[in-house]
Amino acid sequence: MSDSLSRTRRDVWLALGTALLLGVALGAYYVLARPVKVGLNYRVYDVAARTALAGGDFYAVASPENFYYLYPPVTVLAFVPLVWLGPWLVGYAVVTLVSLVVTAALTHLLVGYIESLGHAVPTTDRLLLGTYLLVSVHSVPSLAYGQVNHLLVAAFAAGLIWLERDREWLAGAALALPAFVKVFPAAIGLWLLRERAWRAIAAAVATASALTVAGLAAFGLDTYRTYVVDALLARRDTDAFVGGLDPGVSYVTLRRPLSVAFPTVDPTWYAVGAALLLAPVVALCYWRTRGVTDRLVALYATVTAILLFFPSLLLYYVYLTFPLVVLLYHLPRGRGRRLFVGGTVLANVSLSFRTVPQVLGLAPISSATADAVTAALRPVFAVGTPVLYGCLLTLLGCVVYRIESGGLEIPDIVRRTDAADR
Repeated sequence: MSDSLSRTRRDVWLALGTALLLGVALGAYYVLARPVKVGLNYRVYDVAARTALAGGDFYAVASPENFYYLYPPVTVLAFVPLVWLGPWLVGYAVVTLVSLVVTAALTHLLVGYIESLGHAVPTTDRLLLGTYLLVSVHSVPSLAYGQVNHLLVAAFAAGLIWLERDREWLAGAALALPAFVKVFPAAIGLWLLRERAWRAIAAAVATASALTVAGLAAFGLDTYRTYVVDALLARRDTDAFVGGLDPGVSYVTLRRPLSVAFPTVDPTWYAVGAALLLAPVVALCYWRTRGVTDRLVALYATVTAILLFFPSLLLYYVYLTFPLVVLLYHLPRGRGRRLFVGGTVLANVSLSFRTVPQVLGLAPISSATADAVTAALRPVFAVGTPVLYGCLLTLLGCVVYRIESGGLEIPDIVRRTDAADR
């Protein structure tokens, strides 16, 4: 094994392994200390499906934990068959099993793509990647809550891989699913426009339109109006940024530091500021892309910018799976790679300030020390979470890579081709 290959695998194991170890610890914490978290989201789906079967307004009925259904109307039909199976625990088990199967399929797809770039992925790496996708610190909350993120992330990543392989119709249909359910992934349309992937765009629009029509046919216009007004528009959460976002709120967004720096500004301007900060970074990564590595870096910058622009939750970090995992193998040696790997490891500290006292409570330190550490960390978390800092560090790594590779120079004639890069 060459020294370069050995160092690459060490980086992969460092980045994915730390996320996996923290994920196992977090999963154990849920089971042993916070069992009420288990199935938290699935119980919302279960209540909504039972209400829909009874002909009621499933957007108006809360789960026992006082959470409401927020997805488009047609999606509730996916949970109706699970209601017929019995108590919510049965449906939760089925969703968990489906998440496992879908994650295995995504692992196979990712490994195939990585190997197509000339990298060996031994069995141990495959096992690491599969378990990382299933129970990393970023994905284990979704698994514990009974969320559908594993399914949506698999569709998102598969869509991007299929796009790279020129299977645009499949790519567009796959990318439409998370966009339709979670809304914010629809911003990947900017990448499709940049790539002039017209067939993928057509497939995505057709898929989303068909799902919308199905929802209207099944539940009517009034239910759809309720979804848009009471569920979709309510996700904006602009009021949370007024006076500076509370450190305990687990949003990963550049709007957080802007709200702290300018607490009296109308929250709408935080979105504008975030866009202005992210646009130059994305533009630099887009500049004269000359091969598969540059394309992956540009795509990574795009998806990261989407996460940092919107008020994304910590668990949405998993939408970076492709191309993040591929870049851990494929990004060449240099300062850019070191920054990228370092940022990925830092982002594995998936905490909000609200959970800091709970973590310190598990440490073998006195309460006075824990209080002092908590007070010291408060301003750090007020400006940003470790996930935000880690994402920014990876973006810096992407820009440094482009500089190191000569990609940001402006030569008279660019002769390098995608085939040469491959």
